[in-house]
Amino acid sequence: MNQTLFPGPRSGAVDIPASKSQAHRLLICAALGQAPVTLRCRGISRDIAATIDCLNALGAGIHAEGEVLTVQPITNTPNGVCHLFCGESGSTLRFLLPVVGLLGAEAVFHMEGRLPQRPLHPLDKVLTAHGMTVRQEGSLLFCGGKLRPGAFSLPGDVSSQYISGLLMALPLLDEASSLTVTGQMESAAYIAMTESVLNRGGIALRRSGSVWHIPGGQRCRFPADIRAEGDWSNAAFFLCMGALSPAGISVRGLDLASPQGDRAVLDILTAMGAEVSVSEEAVTVRRGALRGVAIDAGPIPDLIPVLCVTAAGAAGDTQIFNARRLRLKESDRLRTTAVLLTALGGHVEEQPSGLLVHGTGHLTGGTADACGDHRIAMSAATAACLCTEPVTVSGSECVAKSYPDFWNDFSALKGGAL
Repeated sequence: MNQTLFPGPRSGAVDIPASKSQAHRLLICAALGQAPVTLRCRGISRDIAATIDCLNALGAGIHAEGEVLTVQPITNTPNGVCHLFCGESGSTLRFLLPVVGLLGAEAVFHMEGRLPQRPLHPLDKVLTAHGMTVRQEGSLLFCGGKLRPGAFSLPGDVSSQYISGLLMALPLLDEASSLTVTGQMESAAYIAMTESVLNRGGIALRRSGSVWHIPGGQRCRFPADIRAEGDWSNAAFFLCMGALSPAGISVRGLDLASPQGDRAVLDILTAMGAEVSVSEEAVTVRRGALRGVAIDAGPIPDLIPVLCVTAAGAAGDTQIFNARRLRLKESDRLRTTAVLLTALGGHVEEQPSGLLVHGTGHLTGGTADACGDHRIAMSAATAACLCTEPVTVSGSECVAKSYPDFWNDFSALKGGAL
């Protein structure tokens, strides 16, 4: 499906949906909990729907009525083989692999898109060393066996999702375990989010540096009614649109004390020269004298495409570094970000582990291929705010992966209609 966007800056206000990252964690921990939970979650994306479907296949009872999800915990190990349709959701797959072992279930994960090519090593090796079987055949991942407690070790520079998945599963084993993270810990804020959700559910974790000591025999005990906070990752697109707009854009529903790492978008936009203001109701960003900066992609990989678009509207160069992991996302995001900007009249150099964006203050317009990547599609919409001619986004439906209502929210802004 194509979306044609009028050029020029936007203004207005947006109510942002719930954090996809936090909702994954809340749903999994509630499904492994002691008692039913009501979860309020504004906006059910394709990835969240995949996690719900997989948890139901594993024996949970999760039902949606509008933005209210009722979660009945898993009480018995499923009989027979469970077919888990995780779509393109890396979070669903990597979080639930240890959970399948915790339950001692036999399961087949059905993967779509680029997910079969995205890494599972060395998580698969660690799980098989502790009692599970993991075998991939094309787009199918077969797993079984019972996860055993013990000493676990993972590198910190491949995927924080490996670590988060184990942190959610290990406390429920009968005996204590430890988890050691070696090397540099990338995307540490996502691990902190997992710890925050577990603490909210009463799970005890003792961390000493890069080692977690995890008592066994625990179960999550959430309050009966919980809410997923607003999504900083998705808010970043509108906040960056605000940085390209003299009138600015306000985003409602964000928590400034959130553990979400992508909250750093405010610091980066401020460093670039945007005007950022905060009230109890909203975060508002307006255009200032934008300038190029250096950005470490390690802690905030999901922000890089839209920050590169913003950099195209700045004066001077923006250097993105430590970004090699972006090549392993829904698309090779270093390549597809560079292709996006080039297609719309920008100047960018692709590097092995980064990008160099030469800011010119504007883009022209044209056709942008979303490449099946929700964050590239939404970055193209942000780019339209810099353009002098219309932008056509091909494959725009992929935003449903994380933000199904994105195009409606975008079209409601002032300054251009779809």
